[in-house]
Amino acid sequence: MKHNLYILFLLLVAANTSVAQKKKNLQVLVYGSGILAFSAAVQSAQSSVPTVWVVDSEALVPQFSERAVEVENADGTDGGIWLDLLMDMALSKTRSDSLADVVKHDMSPRLFQNAMERIINKQQYLQIIRGRSIENLKKGKKNWQVTLNDKQKLDVMCLVDASDDQPLWALSGLTGELQATAPLSAKDLSLVQQRTLVASGGADSIYAVQLKHLLAGQMENLFTLRGVQGIFGDRLEDAPLRSSVGQALGACAAYLAFFKQTADKIDVRKVQMELLTYGARILPYQDVKIEDNNFLAVQKTGLAGILQGENNGSQYRLGKDAKVRFDEIEPIFDQLYSRSQLWFLDNKGEFLRWKDFLSLIKFVGLRGDEVERQMEKDWSTKLKFDGAYDPEGLVQRYEFMVVLDRYATPFVKAVNQQGQFVQ
Repeated sequence: MKHNLYILFLLLVAANTSVAQKKKNLQVLVYGSGILAFSAAVQSAQSSVPTVWVVDSEALVPQFSERAVEVENADGTDGGIWLDLLMDMALSKTRSDSLADVVKHDMSPRLFQNAMERIINKQQYLQIIRGRSIENLKKGKKNWQVTLNDKQKLDVMCLVDASDDQPLWALSGLTGELQATAPLSAKDLSLVQQRTLVASGGADSIYAVQLKHLLAGQMENLFTLRGVQGIFGDRLEDAPLRSSVGQALGACAAYLAFFKQTADKIDVRKVQMELLTYGARILPYQDVKIEDNNFLAVQKTGLAGILQGENNGSQYRLGKDAKVRFDEIEPIFDQLYSRSQLWFLDNKGEFLRWKDFLSLIKFVGLRGDEVERQMEKDWSTKLKFDGAYDPEGLVQRYEFMVVLDRYATPFVKAVNQQGQFVQ
């Protein structure tokens, strides 16, 4: 009996030591109870950064946990952690826009809670503290000292205030002035702005959120919603956009904590790649389905800012079938690949043909004739393109995005936080 009690004592000591170590090593704190807070906390943890989610209520995401609801956001804009929830509710291992639409029309609170708990249980870097508010904040030399209303103290590098009331700025004692910015409607995006997107979505309008909008509400590694609050309210149809913004905030906070950097040093491409790795739909091309074989390639090339999105009524589209024009790609290619200027001097036309496109790729990428052979081989198998490869055929925008990502990888070209290419 004494032996059993001794073992139990050792187990309790080990458990308490583990909890203490976890608290000591925490790096990101997310505050709030809604879908934005959930997404920020999960993304930060997915990025392998020790994260604590302080929930200012006993319920997690109560908007979806108390009764059956229906969400009617814009078609073809679901992605990231929000879409993970929908697919988990449907017990689907593959992502599908059409299945997402079905699930959103009848969201059972029990199924939602179960899906949320399964996602949370996968996060080894995530702790949750329920039913607590933050009573005090103090900025130390490196970290924030956080005091909860039960007098529990936490020490973290980054804070994300994802709560509805946004009390942390007032508690922080910071005296600087946060910028006032407003995300754009996707239809108004320029190519330069397109390169720094980190989130998108909406219902009546599709919004495009740039990194600068998240940083507008940030000071001393405390993130607020100041730069994005005007684009959504408490409506259920705003939840997917809120989740997208939350996921982006989680990625930014994790970046600062992991690299021990200040916000002005955030690498746009690294944050975008982290989001894409976890299924984010950064560019809201509504005509490219999430289950598309080339979805990631289209996202990456789109973020390189070469082709402008198209507005078709209320929709924001890539315009998959439209033909690629010489004059629309030449100025961007000149910035991406300095060698391309020589190629365009000798090659002119209105619309790009496949023989032109592959010649350009070989020229800027220093590749040989293996490109044509590989294209013919992979056309309908790996690339899943329609019809047959024809060197005289005109190149469509969708095909252009996919092939360019495969052979010239424009996404790897660094950009600054203003969307300009770094030379």
